[in-house]
Amino acid sequence: MRSSIAIVLTAAALIPAVAAAATSERSFTRDGHTYVYSLTPNQDGTTLIQGHEVGSSAGRFRLTVKGTRVSGQANGRDVSFRTARPLAPVSVAAN
Repeated sequence: MRSSIAIVLTAAALIPAVAAAATSERSFTRDGHTYVYSLTPNQDGTTLIQGHEVGSSAGRFRLTVKGTRVSGQANGRDVSFRTARPLAPVSVAAN
């Protein structure tokens, strides 16, 4: 449960500041745990953030962001919360 809360709180902190290419993998460390994640813009205007804790099969998260609303799953638990600011636009990487 504490790990789920840590993932959700960290994801909430990342949302206003994140702007990256769609398929690039990013990482962050919180409380000694390292997480990797990717951002995928969807056609409906939402952004998918999915990732996992490095070295753990339990620390997975999949969040959908629309404006200031975030919902999804962290460690197999449903989560839903609002952020102070919407996610910065995610650009699609050119090939």
